Amino acid sequence: MVGHRDVAEFAVFRRHGDAPLYRIEKRPALRLKQGQWAVISEGGHVLKRGRDLDQVLKVFDARRFTVVE
Repeated sequence: MVGHRDVAEFAVFRRHGDAPLYRIEKRPALRLKQGQWAVISEGGHVLKRGRDLDQVLKVFDARRFTVVE
């Protein structure tokens, strides 16, 4: 997790040595405009943006993931 003064960012990795596949950002300054939550792909494209985290995370419903403990 990378913390800035105006942004909270969480990263999703394939392997620990790789660059993040997805970033989940919270930007409270955008909550009244585009929505404070965003899912951003590896190339920097915004896949989904919205006001509710549950709604934004639905972009991952169509993708296959396995949980590693």
